[in-house]
Amino acid sequence: MAEEKKNSRRRRGPSLKEAPDPSTREGRLTQAIQRYGSARQLHLATGISESMIGKYQKPGADWKPSKIEEISRELGVSVEWLWTGETKLSSSVAVVYYDARASAGFGRTCEESVGHPIQFPRSFLTDELGLQPSGLIMITADGDSMLPTIHSGDRLLVDTQPSTRIEGVYAVVMHGGLFVKRISRTANGDFLVQSDNPAYQSATFPSDQVSLGSPDGHAMTIIGRVVWTMQRV
Repeated sequence: MAEEKKNSRRRRGPSLKEAPDPSTREGRLTQAIQRYGSARQLHLATGISESMIGKYQKPGADWKPSKIEEISRELGVSVEWLWTGETKLSSSVAVVYYDARASAGFGRTCEESVGHPIQFPRSFLTDELGLQPSGLIMITADGDSMLPTIHSGDRLLVDTQPSTRIEGVYAVVMHGGLFVKRISRTANGDFLVQSDNPAYQSATFPSDQVSLGSPDGHAMTIIGRVVWTMQRV
């Protein structure tokens, strides 16, 4: 009998991971969230609580049009598709561009700047660049500290997804401003921060003075890795 109950539990398990039903609006929402990343990432991007997002994925939930419009915009799908299923998943993805300049001087952080969406082809982000659309933001470079790699006025696509490997060009917050610098790790685990322009000096930060994500009082906070630049001709 015990073995029979055990097998029964095993049979019920997979039902929790069944693919969402695209014929229902909650199924379409769940499908779009899975493609986007997670409800947690959607919450961080929109400010809509995870509990509300979870509620909207349940059958019979009362959808608030203004919230659904905000969610659909972040997910890169049409409102009509979520409500009725009459259109397909959008082939474009909205990446938030922040009016924040990463420079060799003092700049504003993304939290203090206004953001607005810029549409990118989904296939360009996923197939050409090999990126997950969730967690991508855009900022503008200002100054000559990263010449010849990055020019003043370049728009930078930044991947804010957490990573244990830190090596490359990153958007960082230090000294109260937003910067773009080349970062590597030293033999003892410290962070070496350099400019590609040899006219600028390098700096080293002990690992306990560096944080990842949102600025929280550390000497340096790594916002994300610069994965693509849009240069003016």
